[in-house]
Amino acid sequence: MKKLTLTLCAAAIALFASASYAQNDAAGESKAAPSKPATKEEKAAARKKRMATSKEMAHGEGSTYKDNTVKTGKKATAEEKAAAKASRKAAGAEAAKNAPASAEGASK
Repeated sequence: MKKLTLTLCAAAIALFASASYAQNDAAGESKAAPSKPATKEEKAAARKKRMATSKEMAHGEGSTYKDNTVKTGKKATAEEKAAAKASRKAAGAEAAKNAPASAEGASK
């Protein structure tokens, strides 16, 4: 019983001590002076600057913006797509047919 009481007292002291030393104003410390609020013109100028830099970053090199993507190469025709699909399907069927017996049982 004494050990339990001693443990609970130590836990309570630690709990209250940490709360008392939490961020509070010390006697010798002063707070920073509040900054003056921005005017409407300053806010508008800052917004315009943010929008300009954001657009520059979004449309710059390496972005995926639709006007910035490189569109080289031709589009595949329907026949080419069908032929590629058939070859992939055949390769998959061949791989499944030649799969070892242990790999077949592992997937089920």
